Amino acid sequence: MKANSLLIRALSGTVLVLLVVGMTLAWYDPATGVPGRTFYLLWSVVGLLTLWEYGRLLGARLKTRSAGGRAAWYLLGGAYIAQAFVLIQLMDAMLVVTLMTVVWMSDTGAYLVGSTVGRHKMAPVVSPKKTWEGFAGGMLFAVGVSLVWYSLYWGGQYDGAIATWGAAAYDSHLVGALKWVGFGIVVGLAATVGDLVESKFKRTIDVKDSGGIIPGHGGMLDRFDALLLAVPVAWGYLLLTALTE
Repeated sequence: MKANSLLIRALSGTVLVLLVVGMTLAWYDPATGVPGRTFYLLWSVVGLLTLWEYGRLLGARLKTRSAGGRAAWYLLGGAYIAQAFVLIQLMDAMLVVTLMTVVWMSDTGAYLVGSTVGRHKMAPVVSPKKTWEGFAGGMLFAVGVSLVWYSLYWGGQYDGAIATWGAAAYDSHLVGALKWVGFGIVVGLAATVGDLVESKFKRTIDVKDSGGIIPGHGGMLDRFDALLLAVPVAWGYLLLTALTE
């Protein structure tokens, strides 16, 4: 990748992260977990743009398919995209930022490790650049970031209990840490599969990028593909483990 392209990608990626995190946490009340209006505005707009992008791609690429086939693509794909953005708006805003960070760092870890030492192709037909070494790196990054979040923010719920109850509460602290390891694992796996699903979709309709709204990164579907599966998986994990309670 040329230096100018890398610079554009880095700058637009930085702006995107700052915008998403800033609007997600603006006017957030940690005491009640109630997000501000910008949270709902942001994720409604992102969801609608992603749905629009998906519909535009189908309209341009599936003209030769039957009406029933086109309807199935619209309904199934639209439901897959919509469910993630609906569930996001039912989550604690800080948890959404935590989830996004784990997803983003999983992708970063996979890229860094895969581009450095990657040798064994993971899914050569669907995504030729993905390697098993990169996958392992992504999982390590996902688990590491989850534990950092637990240490800096989510683990605070145990501090007072440890001071009061001692060793018994410390055991709960350890269980909490292990739950966050599990969070990193399931989110990292879901993010990888979500990325592969979108890669398969783009190969099926023969496009490189889903759009060009984000310079150097492609479209909304390109940037939020991993989140589409990570959100419902994280939601299910939260229900099973009571992770943040």
